[in-house]
Amino acid sequence: MRYTTLGGTSQMTPVLGIGGLHFGVYSDQSLTSRIIHHALDLGVNFIDTAPMYGDGRSETFIGHAIKNRRHKFFIATKVGLKPHSRADGAFGVGVATLTKKYIRSSLEKSLKALKTDAIDLYQLHAFDSRTPLEETLSVLSDLVREGKIRSIGCSNYDRAEFQQMVEGARRDQRLRLTTFQVEYNLVERRAEREIFPLLEDHGTSVICNRSLGRGILAGKYKPGAPFPPGSRAAVSRRVRSLADERTLRLVEALGAMSSARGRSMTELAIAWLLAQPVVSIVLVGVRSTDQLETCVKGVDWELRREDLSAVDGIIEDFNLMRRVQEAPARFLET
Repeated sequence: MRYTTLGGTSQMTPVLGIGGLHFGVYSDQSLTSRIIHHALDLGVNFIDTAPMYGDGRSETFIGHAIKNRRHKFFIATKVGLKPHSRADGAFGVGVATLTKKYIRSSLEKSLKALKTDAIDLYQLHAFDSRTPLEETLSVLSDLVREGKIRSIGCSNYDRAEFQQMVEGARRDQRLRLTTFQVEYNLVERRAEREIFPLLEDHGTSVICNRSLGRGILAGKYKPGAPFPPGSRAAVSRRVRSLADERTLRLVEALGAMSSARGRSMTELAIAWLLAQPVVSIVLVGVRSTDQLETCVKGVDWELRREDLSAVDGIIEDFNLMRRVQEAPARFLET
């Protein structure tokens, strides 16, 4: 396993992390524990979750899995968003709340669920435009001083929101935005234009979520073929809308390239992300230990210059780079 340090701190973590979005949704307690324990055996001890994942079950399941071995894990969770059901019956997220009272309340619940007395990385899940920034930063500063959180990051912020946070944090020496979590992968690359240059200027580490494009980049969906029963595409309209014919043909072409090198499409997706200088940690949401092992193999594949050129050529052939240039950069997790 390869390791990195976060945002100018001394905190060292593996470059691959486990995303807890599936825990409590697709994985029960038993499977969650098996995945987390096997990850530790493979050198992957970074776990990212949020109170809203699995309607709270994700944090609870993780807390049970790491009981009596908390010191071996790097735990990241979030604050600010709560799930809600939309009028059409689909899952959605509400408006962000980052008041002093809410942050303290949410943190205490997370500490209890995760069975720990401190969070290694506490991430603001989305920007709160209604609460004064000074109030949010003040309580975060207090929590750092109290030892309940060790570092701070943000997720789903746009460029202007992140800039506001950075400028506000400069007024308190205890505060530093060490990480920025964003959706980024081979076919979703809007962050390159809008946010990555700013993050590099501030020395903020990038954590990539949806590294496999909601499973699309695993290569399990084929052009013109029905989606496998029980797959995310079979049950999610959002995934089906992203898995259009052109995207699936692109993944097929990339898969052929990786196969010619004796590798899987999943390995290529992860290796490509880790080849980007701005990327520090790649999160993967897995439903089995086998999937986890495949992802770890991607860490071991260090792409050469000719490999990266081949990937760029394939993407340009499918004209998908227009997404980087034309699509508005808004990264809210849905």
